[in-house]
Amino acid sequence: MTWDAAAGARHDPEGAQLENAQVLGTDGTFRTGTVIMKDGVFGADDDSGAVAHRTDATGMWLTPGFIDAHTHLAWQAFDAADRERHSPEEQASDVRLNAGRTLAAGVTSIRDASGLTVTLAQEAGGLRAALSVQLLGPADARGAAHLRGRVQQLADAGASWIKVLATGGVGAGERVLDPVFDALELKAIHVAAAHANLPVMVHAWGGDALTWALESGAASIEHAVLISDEQCRLAADRGAFVVPTVWIYTDVLAMAESGALPSVLAPAARRAVEAHPLAVRRCLEAGVQLAMGTDAGLDTQHGRNLHELAALIEAGVPVDTALLAGTAGGARLLGRRDLGVIRPGAPADLVCFNADPRRPEVLRDPSRVVAVFVRGQLLHQAG
Repeated sequence: MTWDAAAGARHDPEGAQLENAQVLGTDGTFRTGTVIMKDGVFGADDDSGAVAHRTDATGMWLTPGFIDAHTHLAWQAFDAADRERHSPEEQASDVRLNAGRTLAAGVTSIRDASGLTVTLAQEAGGLRAALSVQLLGPADARGAAHLRGRVQQLADAGASWIKVLATGGVGAGERVLDPVFDALELKAIHVAAAHANLPVMVHAWGGDALTWALESGAASIEHAVLISDEQCRLAADRGAFVVPTVWIYTDVLAMAESGALPSVLAPAARRAVEAHPLAVRRCLEAGVQLAMGTDAGLDTQHGRNLHELAALIEAGVPVDTALLAGTAGGARLLGRRDLGVIRPGAPADLVCFNADPRRPEVLRDPSRVVAVFVRGQLLHQAG
């Protein structure tokens, strides 16, 4: 399911109009224009006569609400055992805090990659949240029959995506490319998910597991740190997205080196930091569709979501392509082509910056986000 707490919110019936702003277009470039919001959707130019509140937005930069296509809103610790120590009440509080930080960063929709249940999603404020509920990982590598049952369990629990851990991560060290599931198990997951009408997102750094995931029908590959040219071509041919999560490895490396996280994580994180820019450029050259994802799972990471766009730009992604990865690209991945765009009739999810968000230093500074609207409702205002 998709939890949309803002859908039933009361909106200003008189509407609002922001004039003379720099507005992000569907091509990823900015132009001076006017944005109208009324009855929860963006209005057309001929709606201006019916709008009561007009604001001169000169010096403002307006974008659609950003979409974080890989986050963990209910997580606040790196280690699973630490997360499980939180009581249900503490988990609900974590989600409220993390959702508030995420909204304040300019993100209005998320795809949660494990941890956020239907019940916890009720604490997510105005955020739209597509849920995977739990991931399928090593404990589930018990054959096709078991995996079919697990997919059905997740569907019954309200998942709108199936999340699969197909390789290791920073904690796997030199064995990061070892497959968690064999090719037949991955295929069984995808067949069961298709039967439940659910798309599949696959954590895979590279290797055989990434190829098997694409061949099985993965809608998106998460991280793709060591993706090959051949795999990029396969992803492009299959129409699969890549959600790189470039920034998170820089953050993990810094924490591992400072002692905030175990130092054993540093070598794999360093390998990711060094390899990821090449992987992203390979995806671009092959025509792979990109979506923005942060993999945020610590209380210090939620609210820094747009660091990922800055990291993509610095990895070589053109600015317009990066901005689209964070808006319309994420919307396409989520099957919500009405989101991630500013156009008449689309839900009025809007972010207002007081500086040019094409600059990485602006994207890294949450104070530059001065207002965030979801369905025309002001859910965050700086100051």
